Amino acid sequence: MICNVPKVTVTTWNARNVVLAGPTYRRYLEKTLLALKNKDVATVIGQPGMGKTTILRKTQEEAQGFTFFLDLASKAEIEDEFWGKVDQFRVRELVLPALRSKGSKLGYGFLKRLMSVKFEDWLLKVCNKYDDLHLRLFCLNYTKDFDGMLRFLMDLKTLTEVNLLVDEVRDSHIPKIHRLINAGLGIPVIMAIPTDSYSRVTDLAVRRRLDESRVSLDTVLTQDDIKEIIDAYCHPLAEDLFPIIYSLWSGGELNTVSSMLQYMKSQVENFERECGENLECLKERLRSSHSLKNPEEDSREMEKLLREILSAEGKEMGITYVHPRGKRVEANGKFMVVGIFFIKDGQAVLGQVKLMNDDRESDDEVNLLSEVRTVEHEKKEYTVGSKFVLTNSGRLRVSDSITKIEISTFEAVRILRGDTEILREVLRPLHDLNEVRNTTVESTA
Repeated sequence: MICNVPKVTVTTWNARNVVLAGPTYRRYLEKTLLALKNKDVATVIGQPGMGKTTILRKTQEEAQGFTFFLDLASKAEIEDEFWGKVDQFRVRELVLPALRSKGSKLGYGFLKRLMSVKFEDWLLKVCNKYDDLHLRLFCLNYTKDFDGMLRFLMDLKTLTEVNLLVDEVRDSHIPKIHRLINAGLGIPVIMAIPTDSYSRVTDLAVRRRLDESRVSLDTVLTQDDIKEIIDAYCHPLAEDLFPIIYSLWSGGELNTVSSMLQYMKSQVENFERECGENLECLKERLRSSHSLKNPEEDSREMEKLLREILSAEGKEMGITYVHPRGKRVEANGKFMVVGIFFIKDGQAVLGQVKLMNDDRESDDEVNLLSEVRTVEHEKKEYTVGSKFVLTNSGRLRVSDSITKIEISTFEAVRILRGDTEILREVLRPLHDLNEVRNTTVESTA
């Protein structure tokens, strides 16, 4: 595999597979690490797949002493997950030196040693005989409920650093989480809460406590974050993958880090069936998936597709006529052919598609379109009520009389390959052209 994207979702990755990339995530990791250092509380909130678990796992890597990572995704009670994560052998190793130093106080004297009674075996026999903190830890002599968990943590923290990382906290867990925070344990608690669970917290005191330490992952990713995440998982193809994935992210079709990684994985795997691990072949396939081969021909094809949809669905927009081909118009003694001409509310609407592979800021036909005032059709003259240009160029300048509808090159390629849903989204501004005429409209597809 050219790319190194895990097959499973973020929630189930183990610590060795966790990659944290992007300045936003590093900044938020610093917040959780600061909470760890200050023995404070931090709450990471976000939609599933946005990287909450990743931040917790990276926090775990930096933690010292005993760190309990609790995944409550399928657990009704916190204590059920907690007691399953307690490593009794590790706890015994921690407390044995202290217990050996006071063996005689626990009834393990010379006679027991002479009879070859193992110290550890003796401790197990006297678990309930002495009220001793170290013995209690050695024997795990606690009720296996929430109160027992709190007492165990209080005892353990007297001997070592203790950290509690809690993933997938649901609203049903919040009352006990609140008790945990207010128990005075003096240990850091870092939690990850899905957005919908957080939104259902109605207790104002709890909400205020969570908000004090809140790190929100919803809609925070920047262009630099996305670029770095792609590079971290697929460095050889990052340059070619980025414009595709960023376009889908900007349009809302990819809305979590998990969906981004899985899309990247599926795209590369599809092209690997043709190319194997031939890097140049893979790059060429990716480039062709989001680039225009012939912008002029592609523009004419896009105009044709627009006319077809306008003809089929124009009545809903108040359109009474759509010209089946380009329309010859005149302005200031000059003639040109516009790709789109239709009649709406008794006025003419003119449109052009200008797909480009360059960064030019001006186009002669677009400039001339701004001068067109009337159009003759079937021996009747129509006033031009609105004009628009559909383009993939952010640099192309249009006059105030023209509505600019901007799409990405990748969206244009997908439309040309038959993605009519994107095209319908593109057509939304045409519903109210008179109202939006002097604005630039970006597609949200």
